[in-house]
Order: sequence, then C-alpha cells, then structure tokens
Amino acid sequence: MKIYQNSPSRIFRVGFDNKILIRDCGKILLKNDEIVTFSDKNNNEYDIGKKSWGYYATPSINGRLKNNNFHSYLIKNIHEKIYLMIVHNSKQLNFNKYINDNHLKILLKLDNFLNADKLNEELEKYIIKNRNCINFKCKNIKKNIIQFYNYNNAPPKEPNYGIKNYKRKVKKCIYCNHFFAEHKLINEKTFYKKNYATISHGKDLSKKFNQIINLGVKSDNYHRIKRFLHFFKDLKFKPVSLLDVGSGLSVFLYGLKKEVNWKLHGIEPEINFAKFGRETLKLNIINSNLNQKNFKKKFNIISLNKVVEHVKNPIKFLQLCKKKLLSNGYLYIEVPDGLTASQQRNGRTREEFMVDHFHIFSLESLKNLLNVSGFDLLEIKKIIEKSGKYTLYAFCKKK
Repeated sequence: MKIYQNSPSRIFRVGFDNKILIRDCGKILLKNDEIVTFSDKNNNEYDIGKKSWGYYATPSINGRLKNNNFHSYLIKNIHEKIYLMIVHNSKQLNFNKYINDNHLKILLKLDNFLNADKLNEELEKYIIKNRNCINFKCKNIKKNIIQFYNYNNAPPKEPNYGIKNYKRKVKKCIYCNHFFAEHKLINEKTFYKKNYATISHGKDLSKKFNQIINLGVKSDNYHRIKRFLHFFKDLKFKPVSLLDVGSGLSVFLYGLKKEVNWKLHGIEPEINFAKFGRETLKLNIINSNLNQKNFKKKFNIISLNKVVEHVKNPIKFLQLCKKKLLSNGYLYIEVPDGLTASQQRNGRTREEFMVDHFHIFSLESLKNLLNVSGFDLLEIKKIIEKSGKYTLYAFCKKK
C-alpha cells in the first residue's frame, strides 16, 4: 500500500446548489488482495478491498455492516444518478436532513433483505409504485392522491376574475408531491384571450411595465436574464433564434434584446399583452396560442416563464414546444414551486395556488414532466425570487 497526500487538499463543492465543501486529501494505492479500513473517533469502521477484477466496495450490507449498526440505502438524485449510502444508526437524523437538503430520494433500504429474491420483490414494488409519477400520470391513481386545499372563496390577493360559485380544490400526489387543481371555473381556451392582462396587471400596462423595469436588481426578471445568459454564455454572440411562449408583459424579451443580437420572437394569447409588446415595445410578438400552424421555422431556444402551470395538459404542450425546436434545441422552463410554498404558514393563500394555476410543481414532478415530454434535463434549481415567489427553473435539451 502507498499513500499520496494532497498538500494542499484539492477543494471543490458538490450537492444540490453546491452547498457542500469537499476536501480531497490524497490517494491510496492498493495491490490486489489488500484492504484499507476507514475509522472515525468512535471506532466505526468501513473497509474497501482491492481485487484483481476491481474492488469490494463495501462489507456485507445485511451482515457485517448491519451487525455494526450501519444501515445501507440505495439513493437517487434529481438527475437520476444512483448511489449507495451507509448510515450509522446514531446518525439517522443527520442523514434524513442530508436527504431533504439535497433533494435525494430513498429507493430502497437494503439491509433488511435476507436474499436476492426478497430484494427483487421490493424493487418491483418500488417500480410499480412510482411508474405513474415517472410518466406524469399519478393523478389517475386515486389512492396516491390526497386533498390538500379546499376553497369556497377566492384568496385575498387573487385578482377578481368575476368567477361565480367559487369552489375549487387542490390535490396532491403523496409520492412526487405534484399538485393538481380540481375545478371547472376556467375555460383554458378563452380565459387568457381577453382582459386577463388588465385584470391581473391593471388597465395601464405601461405603468406596470415601468414599475418592473425600475426595480432593477430587485426584480425577478433581472435575475432571470442573468441566469439565462450565464447558461447560454457560449451562444451569446452566435446567430440564435429564440421563441418566448406566453410573453405576457414582454419584460423578458425586452431585457434580453438589450443584451444579445439574437432573433427574438414572442407568442401571447392575450390581446392586450400582445398589442403592448408589439406596438409599445416594438417587439416581434404575435397574438395567438401556440399550435402547429404558428411559425413554420424552428428555433434554437424556447423559453417558458411561468406558463406551463396555466396549461391543463402540460405533456401535450411541451411536446408541441419540442416540435418547434431544432434538433439540438434548448428549453428553459420556470414554474411555481408548490412543495416549498405549501410548507409556509400562508401556503393556502399564496400566489402559487391561485385559480389560474392548473398544476403546481415539485422538483421531482417537474423533472418527470420534462423527461416524459422528450427533454434531457441539464440543470434544475429551486429559488426564492426577489418578489418572494417560490420558483423552480430548469434548462434542458431536446432528446
């Protein structure tokens, strides 16, 4: 055995949002049939053995490790990477916090299996239980869905859309933490076409637009553009075509136009929003819903800023977006973070759960939606915006 120490240690960050600082202290060179044992101050031991064909990466998980109060877990992260983690019985609370902080999911606890057949049985149970979530169809499995919020009146800060007999429910999948609106108060095809802009943003759209722009670094849009351009920094000076779907007040396209020389297009179903973007801001905005006939050309990037939550069938919608992308095209998506919002004391009355949101997401449900719709996930994050909104965003690529 030879030990090579790194001096100084190589330091890097890992984990969700890179919050964990790791120190790479060195390297141990083992010959065949040598082992190295790791120990802490409490003499909890773990060893790795070198063989001619590779390594014994761990002692027996249902034998030696279990007898020494270690539990073994099969874990996956948000990017579907699979890990084996060994947890001491006295540190279970620390481990649970680590799982929650890094948005990991326990697939199986491994040390309870006496043989391979029992392990296979539990793996099959897990696959069956999660198959519908993975395919974004968990709403169809009634036993997995619970009622989370019940409304007989509009929340205090919700715009007055003139809805009569206001009764609606929000339900949640207990496995992927996705939230589904259950009501017939809104006709998706007509609700956003007329007066949605003036009801939600006021009659003077210029005033609202200027309020947002004048916020500067305190605006959500400032940081949206910043992270967007950071991700696409290699494309900043290249000929890129972008379609912003559901442009709203067009603050995103307006800010982006100041930073890049790309061909920018927007599509917006609400006539007042579209007219404001086209006539006042001089942007290329068309007044329409996204459909097969819009734009015969295809785009390098499509952006969806707080749009998908307003759509009843997000799989169909994202698959249509995919068809509008070039073969190496990218999708940027931003949606409300329902799971974090629901954990707040005022969760029920927060903007994330207002009537115009048919879907409110968790990290896992957003990842599932993107995957089943035909996108490879490149980056996904949860943030608290300057406005106080809880938001999820992701960059992904067309499969």
